Amino acid sequence: MATIVGLNLLIVMAGFIGKIATDEGSWWNRNQDTFLVIDQLHGFLFMVLIVLVARLTLREKWSWGYMLSVIVLACIPLVSFWSERRTTHRVHAAQASTPATA
Repeated sequence: MATIVGLNLLIVMAGFIGKIATDEGSWWNRNQDTFLVIDQLHGFLFMVLIVLVARLTLREKWSWGYMLSVIVLACIPLVSFWSERRTTHRVHAAQASTPATA
């Protein structure tokens, strides 16, 4: 999920920079309505990410500090990809150390 939110954030940033760095008639400025929809989608997906992180924290019994670090790192462009990788490794390691029950 953080990968999707991170990619969406890159699109949002590209639209913002494109709007500022180009003239009024540019493609970036003509398509601001599209970027507005992408911005709103990004906000919704980020809220979903926070809920999923909170649920995963409760399920895996992580510390509140770890949960907050995941949420804060998700706010930083490109670092969110590393944060998701770190969290995925932590979940996989916990699953590997837990005996399977049938």
